[in-house]
Parts: sequence; C-alpha cells; structure tokens
Amino acid sequence: MAILMSEPYPLPDSLLALAQDMPMEELAFEPVPVRARRDGWTVEAQKGFILRLALSGCVTKAAEGVGKTRKSAYRLLEREGAESFGAAWDKAYGWGADRMVDRAVERAILGDTVPYFYKGERRGERVLYPTGLTIAVLNALDRREAKHAPGGAHRAFHEALSALGDGEAAEAASAATENKR
Repeated sequence: MAILMSEPYPLPDSLLALAQDMPMEELAFEPVPVRARRDGWTVEAQKGFILRLALSGCVTKAAEGVGKTRKSAYRLLEREGAESFGAAWDKAYGWGADRMVDRAVERAILGDTVPYFYKGERRGERVLYPTGLTIAVLNALDRREAKHAPGGAHRAFHEALSALGDGEAAEAASAATENKR
C-alpha cells in the first residue's frame, strides 16, 4: 500500500475510495533514478502518477494530477532504469482502460439523466442514451473478449455468423455451442 502514500499529491475522496479497493502491491515498482529537482519527477510524483493512471486510464490526467505534462511522463518512461516503472505503467494503464470501459458500459445501459426546465423552473428529468457511446462500448467489449479469450467463444461466434451466409446455420450453431463448453 506504499503507493498510496504520495502526500504531495493527495487524491480526491472519491478516487481514494476506489484506490483502497485496488491490489496496490501489483503496481509496486522501482522508481526511475532521476536527479533531485524541486519540480522534477520525485519518487512521490512517480507513485502518484501510476496510481492516477490506474484509476483513470488517461496519461494526460495522471500527469496533470502530479503537476507534470504528458510529454514529460513519456520522457521519464524512456529514461535508463525505467523498466520497472514501465511495467507498472503498462499494468496501471490496463486497469484504467478496463475501468473506463466499465464506466462506459454503465453509462450506455443506464443513460445520462438530464434535468429539463420550463420558464426557469426545473420540471423534471429525462434519460438520454448516447448511441455513439453504446457502439463504442460494444466494440471495446468485443476487443476485450478477443484479448482475454483468443480463439474461444469469440472466434466460434464469428465462424457461426459467416457460416449463416453459406446456409450451414444449424451446423454452425451446433459447433459454436460445442466450442463454448
């Protein structure tokens, strides 16, 4: 849990609650050796960056959260001795990307609640379902499944779909069900 101890860069309460549920020991890394500077990439800044990257999946936001730029974060990643930091970066980025997809799925399913007003008074709310986001979520879930189960049910499903065009629907459906088991 030492990664949470980035005192100069405290997290907002909402993110702190999320961070406490994460297995931080998996993000442990050897800090990149840098020359000591007041405005440089200190050990605390590096830890704060990795934590924010795991929470957001956004390099720019993570860097801004510790008072740095995206460009300087990538320069730090390219420095000699940054192998451990790079491995933590990759894992944190993966966690953040998964978290973004999860939030997008929730938003696509539940929609966005938007208040509406009449003559300056709030009259109620309506729920808007962002179609573009829903399509992006389906594509992201498709990529996630392909990444986690290469050649599994994902491939069987696509083979079954292409077989439908050939008139082999029953055989394809049967083969897809068999591959799933």
